[in-house]
Amino acid sequence: MVSKISHFLNRCAEVGCLSLLIAMCLVTFSQVFFRFVIVHSLPWSEEFSRYSLVWASFLGASIALKRGLHIGVEAFIGKLPEGKRRSIYLITLVLLLLFLFTVMVKGFQLAQFNMKQSSPAMRIPMGFPYLAIPVGAFLMIIHLLDQFFLGLKLRKGLVGIEKTEEMKRVEAGF
Repeated sequence: MVSKISHFLNRCAEVGCLSLLIAMCLVTFSQVFFRFVIVHSLPWSEEFSRYSLVWASFLGASIALKRGLHIGVEAFIGKLPEGKRRSIYLITLVLLLLFLFTVMVKGFQLAQFNMKQSSPAMRIPMGFPYLAIPVGAFLMIIHLLDQFFLGLKLRKGLVGIEKTEEMKRVEAGF
């Protein structure tokens, strides 16, 4: 069940990230066209691009976590016996879950606090750009829980950092 939710949310994040990046490129191109050809700039374009980049970054971080593409140092862990390596991965997973839960809660509080303030150009509540923080953290928590339950079920592969570099590249499509 968690695996299906994780895959669905990851697919939504991929579509959302791609849509935001396309919209950001189109708006930026339009801004250049309006500024230099029509000689009248769009007052909201920079703000839209900035907030789109923030959202795309947090969605992209969750996608990278799902695919196991975050940077990790494996020089020392790779030399440990498998039992100890698994313990290190499990401790890492628990610490990541605690950290992301804290980021999600505090990010939601930050977004809620900023809902009363409006952005200068687009006049949207500033809480919406800040919502990228708890949403990204929530997605990463779901992906980590999926990896955890899958690792328990298969008795191997607790988190994406336990995958080899070749496995990560194949799953990411490189």
